[in-house]
Amino acid sequence: MRCVMAVVLVSRGSMSGGQKVAACLAQHGGFTCITREDLVAAVNQYGDIAARLTKEIGKASRGYDRFTTLRRPYRILMKKALLEYALKGHLAYFGYSGHLLLDKTDHLVRVRLTAPLSVRIRVTMQRLGCSEEEAHEYVRDADEERARWARFMYGADIRDPTQYDVCLNMERFTPEGVCLLLTDLVRHPDLQPTPESMRKLENSRVATAILAALVSRDDTLPLEIGVTFEDGTARLEGPYLDPATLDLVTEVSRSIPEVEDVRYEPGYAPSFVTT
Repeated sequence: MRCVMAVVLVSRGSMSGGQKVAACLAQHGGFTCITREDLVAAVNQYGDIAARLTKEIGKASRGYDRFTTLRRPYRILMKKALLEYALKGHLAYFGYSGHLLLDKTDHLVRVRLTAPLSVRIRVTMQRLGCSEEEAHEYVRDADEERARWARFMYGADIRDPTQYDVCLNMERFTPEGVCLLLTDLVRHPDLQPTPESMRKLENSRVATAILAALVSRDDTLPLEIGVTFEDGTARLEGPYLDPATLDLVTEVSRSIPEVEDVRYEPGYAPSFVTT
């Protein structure tokens, strides 16, 4: 198994300097830097259902019932896309809730970039050419929208510092300084990939690929199924299925190349995915 560097999952507030940090990491640190838009582009290639999903999820963010319907398949497809990037290593993902998509693994580093409100307002005024009052409203609305999204999507408060391994104040550090800190951080022995951490990530990818295949079909999209994968065996948990539906679920699961055996345990109501 090839050696890869740690993966950095960066959550940032609006106008907190994330773009400059990403540019520095890409230029001087050799990182592949991606954003939510890159994940959405990858998801949209997965089929018509995926493309409709990413288009509708934004419109549904204020309608709870519709949002709830879309939430599970959206999370599955976005997680699959992020895992495929993460397995290549030396990745920095810049979003605001990407750290909540992946399960905790030794070489995944969760970082929060923050800045005082006054700094963010000043940056907003400069970037958008607006008044102080307009900048304050822009930052406030952006923060509220992001917090609401994370709360509905993951049941978490992205402003909680305990979610992160590192929190950096952009008033104290320049983007170049943050770039150097993160580049040094991923070299720390505690954050290096191990065979175990890479295996965990790969097993998660296969399990999520099975779920992605299921939610990308109209006939299996409504099924609430959880998946674990290890040593060629996919273990599925979910509702009691009639024989024809069980055969279909088994067939779809076996379409993932790494899957050698499928075992289904009925009578469970799993959450998003078990990995």
